[in-house]
Amino acid sequence: MTTIITDISVRPDFSGLPPSVLQGLIHLTNNAAALLTLISGLGIVVSLIALVIASFTANPQLGERAKGGIAVSVGALALLYIGVAAANYAGHLFGQ
Repeated sequence: MTTIITDISVRPDFSGLPPSVLQGLIHLTNNAAALLTLISGLGIVVSLIALVIASFTANPQLGERAKGGIAVSVGALALLYIGVAAANYAGHLFGQ
């Protein structure tokens, strides 16, 4: 059973793609990662502003929602970072 699993080898062949398509795909992934990072950063900023407002108005419900928003935004940013790191690792792994 283990010999069957170790026989599987995936080597993508990008030589058939035109250079412009390959560069376009690279730019698209970079732009998507940048956009998701900006959205996550905006979520952190909005949550921090809500936390400050909750502190000034002594509103515990708004404070809890703001803390949850910060946790979600930081979690999304961490998942994005892990995804980019995994994609870079896989790209170097299959690029040889």
